[in-house]
Amino acid sequence: MDFILESLTDFATDLKFSDLPANAVNAGKERMLDALGCALGAFDCETSAIGRNLAGAAARPELAGRYIGERNQVAADAAAFVNACMIRDLDFNDTYPGGHPSDALGALFSVAPLRGLSGERLITATVVAYEIFIRIQMKALLREKGWDQGFGIGVGAAAGLCNLLGLDRAATQHAIAITAVGNMPMRATRAGQLSLWKGAATAYAVRNAVFGVQLAAAGMTGPEAPFSGRHGLVELVSGPIELPAFGRTPEEFFIPRAKIKYWPVVYNMQALVWCGIELHKQVQAEEIEAIDVQTYWSAWHESGSEPAKWDPQTRATADHSLPYILAWVLRHGLIDHNAFADEVYRDAGIRPLMKRVTVRVVDEFEKDFPRRVGMRIVATDKAGKSYEVTIINPLGHEDNPVSAKDLAEKFTRLVTPRLGVTRTASALQQWQNVETAASVTPLFDALVVD
Repeated sequence: MDFILESLTDFATDLKFSDLPANAVNAGKERMLDALGCALGAFDCETSAIGRNLAGAAARPELAGRYIGERNQVAADAAAFVNACMIRDLDFNDTYPGGHPSDALGALFSVAPLRGLSGERLITATVVAYEIFIRIQMKALLREKGWDQGFGIGVGAAAGLCNLLGLDRAATQHAIAITAVGNMPMRATRAGQLSLWKGAATAYAVRNAVFGVQLAAAGMTGPEAPFSGRHGLVELVSGPIELPAFGRTPEEFFIPRAKIKYWPVVYNMQALVWCGIELHKQVQAEEIEAIDVQTYWSAWHESGSEPAKWDPQTRATADHSLPYILAWVLRHGLIDHNAFADEVYRDAGIRPLMKRVTVRVVDEFEKDFPRRVGMRIVATDKAGKSYEVTIINPLGHEDNPVSAKDLAEKFTRLVTPRLGVTRTASALQQWQNVETAASVTPLFDALVVD
């Protein structure tokens, strides 16, 4: 028996909206709203355009899905890929150390509007996807072993979709097993100069999860022990793992730990941005002689350990580059989409300031990560004066969450260019009350881009 597979299957099959404590319901609603805002903000992004060009009609109506922002129906797995590309493109969607759980929502958002499912059903399926993904990330530590987040995203998406569709236990178990053995992506996706694939890799895993669920629903059986059995995840990749048990009390739901971003850069750089903002208030960028960034291993490894991060040549590299992000903030006092235009991040004029940055891992911040996220900057100006800024648990951390007002403003800022002021306000109100919807179809219709 594969106890991990059994546990995931039981949770995905049995969880009902009535089982959810208030903190899980609220967290699910917030993260859906955040993902939809990010998706509309990236509605015409290059990765989603490629996906749309390759999408075809569903073989049968029950295999169809919808794009976020459109009424067009295509094959559900193709729609899920495009949706997840949009959610992911701006690198503005939520995160948990090792991945972005809202990528999995591309699958749920594909299917839900065509089934007329309730808001309660969609929230419950969202919680299933998040809870499973976060547990896998917590204990398998796949990123640290060189494997990418698509494994956990795919398994979470498959489980969440099975819950959404009300599949029975046998079909759910096979869907999770098929998805698990078929998706073990390498983290080379996020090394060196980052390509378009960086924003599409988890979308690919989500697309595969949808197809895995469809296969299982049609009668395809999967391997009996993909996690703890012979040649499974534990033996080949992770080593022994024990996932935290699923429960029903507020502290047993981990979805509130998924961090919502305030700035459009990789999460490990959120504290860096706030440090840079404070330092910008104290000293002019051109007066700085040296900058010592002290942080935790994950932030250094992801954004400061490779030569490519000191000379970003793609947008995906720039929004993961510690020296570039810091240099931009020191110059401008904040960071937004304007920092990631091709001609901007390739500007040779910002490179001298970037070269004054050094980064190192310090035990003070490493020992408590990820429950405590910290970063310190010590800068010295040309006259020898020293400046120091420390940020602990930046806005968006579970212990310093964004407010409902912050989230509404983020959604409005991202969506208004697509829908206009009036329609954006209406869509916001509907999604803020999604749990009351007998059918989510009108809520997705409210997001259709003219």
